[in-house]
Amino acid sequence: MTGRLPAGRPPRTAPPGAVHRTHHLGPYPIITHFLERLALEAVIRSCVGSARQGVIDHARTLAVLVHNLLVSPGPLYRIATWLAPVESAALGLTPAQAAAINDDRVARALDALTSERGRSIWFRLALRIIKQFELDTRRFHHDTTTVTFHGAYAGAHGDPQITHGHNKDHRPDLKQLVFGLTATADGAVPVWHDVFSGNRPDDTVHRSAVDALRAIVGRAEFIYVADCKLCTVDNLRHIAQYGGQFVTVMPRTWKEDRQFRARLREQGIRWHSILTIPNRRRKTGPPDVFSSCAGTYTTADGYRIIWVRSSQKVTEDARERERRLAQAQAALRELNNKLPRRHDHRRPAIQCAVDKILRETDTQRFLQVTLQRHVEQRRHYERRGRPTAQTPVHLERHITYTLTVRRDAPAVARERRVDGVFPLVTNLATVPKHEVLSIYKFQPYVERRFALVKTDLEIAPVYLKKPRRAAGLLHAYFIALAVASLIEREVRQGMRRRGLKTLTLLPENRPTTTPTCPRILDAFRDVQWYEVEHHGEVMFAFPIELSKLQRMLLALLGVPIEAYQ
Repeated sequence: MTGRLPAGRPPRTAPPGAVHRTHHLGPYPIITHFLERLALEAVIRSCVGSARQGVIDHARTLAVLVHNLLVSPGPLYRIATWLAPVESAALGLTPAQAAAINDDRVARALDALTSERGRSIWFRLALRIIKQFELDTRRFHHDTTTVTFHGAYAGAHGDPQITHGHNKDHRPDLKQLVFGLTATADGAVPVWHDVFSGNRPDDTVHRSAVDALRAIVGRAEFIYVADCKLCTVDNLRHIAQYGGQFVTVMPRTWKEDRQFRARLREQGIRWHSILTIPNRRRKTGPPDVFSSCAGTYTTADGYRIIWVRSSQKVTEDARERERRLAQAQAALRELNNKLPRRHDHRRPAIQCAVDKILRETDTQRFLQVTLQRHVEQRRHYERRGRPTAQTPVHLERHITYTLTVRRDAPAVARERRVDGVFPLVTNLATVPKHEVLSIYKFQPYVERRFALVKTDLEIAPVYLKKPRRAAGLLHAYFIALAVASLIEREVRQGMRRRGLKTLTLLPENRPTTTPTCPRILDAFRDVQWYEVEHHGEVMFAFPIELSKLQRMLLALLGVPIEAYQ
């Protein structure tokens, strides 16, 4: 930036007619640095081309969209408003290219992501992420989430289709797409993703993800970790037959699970501690102690079963059971107060209502409900007035019902024996139990990536009418999520190298031991420089003065200080 005021020179007063200009840089040079390391624009151009796309091509448009998603997500029709105050050079744009950015230009770039030529982008980008940042590819974690949409989307007939399915945001009334994500255990960096139709079952997405990972890393000998939807006979065989390894949770529907829990309820078992993890919810709370039992357990196909008992899950299961019991008892009391006082034929309806309450609260085994029938005979005089001995009278039968609810204490005591128990299934035959458990305990970090997408990056609501473009927007969010994860990983690795325990990134300058991408970028949100221009000539400029924290973050990120000079 030429024309800056030299150090030591006293400030001058701007002449009449001078124009004061503000150049907002914010965190955009940091994002640009990571996009250049990923060679994002080169990868996209090599797949979808760059000819006949106007002043700015698809590749640069999508790079600008990634900046927008990471810093100021919002509807696409506001992207020009967001871009107006930003220094175009910080995004790698010329003034003409910045003026050409609008929602229509972005929409056409999203169409390119979902085209046939755009399919090869993700394989090349995954290779670039792994090689450029030297990610450890010995273990991958996979999970899925749903992205909900408001609207009919009547024209959504292609694949992926926006339709109804099992909604993980508890909105069964809305249509959705299924977003699958695969991340490395090295920093939980996403390297692969898929966008599926909204009614796609989770147990059918794993084989394609495993095949894609084999092609990316060039081998099959890696550990694939996922939740219980992975645990099907076909999925596990598909991984094992190529020499792959897996860790997952056995569903409750498997007979091995039912048999072990039945034995545990009747006999009990001896547990021994294998792993202790500090309480992450409350620093002063008790740690989570994981235990396992002796003995060898296998599935029908010979895969190893490791039975684990979590002390925190014991408390949570007991609390949840008590909540359901209290809910069922309250509903039964309300039903008892509303029981009809007549009509014997209502007994089946009452029993049906009782069964529905027990079924919805899953308390059939713990509550004993007795429906008692009471018959009362009442005299009915057929004449008005004071009755006498000669007044005709006939007897009427009045039938009433009452419910008696009692907890089955022995059944509750037996159920306490299986509280906090869950089985891990793996073909890691020689790996110690605590290591297998530690491998699976990394799975929540993938869920945190989804949390980032749905909170800070605001993936929903989606303001797009065409299903194809909606799928393209999910692809763009994957790129933004990968960049955010890499920024977070670089800072945390830099902290370990320098021996830093905390950074003051939280509000009110509070320290954090686990800095996240939104907080890192927020530290640069107000970075800008100023210049005074008179008759088209820059009279003087005020340089950027970075704080000590900002300089530290740039060093941790590996971003040269010249990016802000």
